[in-house]
Amino acid sequence: MLKFFELEGRFPQSVEEFPQAAVGYVADVVKVPAEDLAKYDLSSRSAKGHRTQIREALRFRPATRADGERLTGWLADEVCPVELVEDRLREALLVQCRSDRIEPPGRVERIVSAARAQADRVFCAQTVARLGEVCARRLLDLVAEGNEDGTALLASLKRAPGAVGLDSLLTEITKLTAVRQLGLPEGLFTDCSEKLVAAWRARAIKMYPSTSGTRARTYGRRCWPRCARPGRRRSPMLWWNCSSPWSTRSTPAPSGGWSGS
Repeated sequence: MLKFFELEGRFPQSVEEFPQAAVGYVADVVKVPAEDLAKYDLSSRSAKGHRTQIREALRFRPATRADGERLTGWLADEVCPVELVEDRLREALLVQCRSDRIEPPGRVERIVSAARAQADRVFCAQTVARLGEVCARRLLDLVAEGNEDGTALLASLKRAPGAVGLDSLLTEITKLTAVRQLGLPEGLFTDCSEKLVAAWRARAIKMYPSTSGTRARTYGRRCWPRCARPGRRRSPMLWWNCSSPWSTRSTPAPSGGWSGS
């Protein structure tokens, strides 16, 4: 159990977590059958005493409720905005616990879930605040019941530009003009990671106006221009569309657009 804690930074939940190779080696050293480990009850008084001794020897302590709240806030503020994979969030939490020399809380998954929810709330509140009342109202009007033009615009934003041609160019210019009329503020997602914005854009694309409880911010993300790499010239039909392969940057396009490549 000592070596397990040193390597994993936590205590095992069951004896099956002990690597068989390590069990066999230790059993050979202490001259006992490896099968005897199955008799070791991790919930027994002896096991609790062993855990206490290990904490004291390594200068660790059990996590408290205050630690859980602090770790949730740290994860939400520092890690969730740039990392979306749950397993990596869990790994980051365990590394932080080891750095703080505390035993990881028993409900790591709950802390990760709470941190992700907290980070989402902060991101959404920040986005709505940056949109402003006027822009938010325009976005909500797009999905208002009976607004067929708004529904058609949102549907068109999902479609890829298609092959370069006069018709497709004029179509993309029309969509670009409609998006600019929404008045999305510059720098809406400047300090947000591209992975985070891309994840929310994918979410927005799958949502229906009638089922979206966060319509202003999600449709703001769908309409937000995503231009090509600075210095590269692309046709206006490619730089802004959310589903375009050129949509990899968050720098607003010049008011006059780009000339053809």
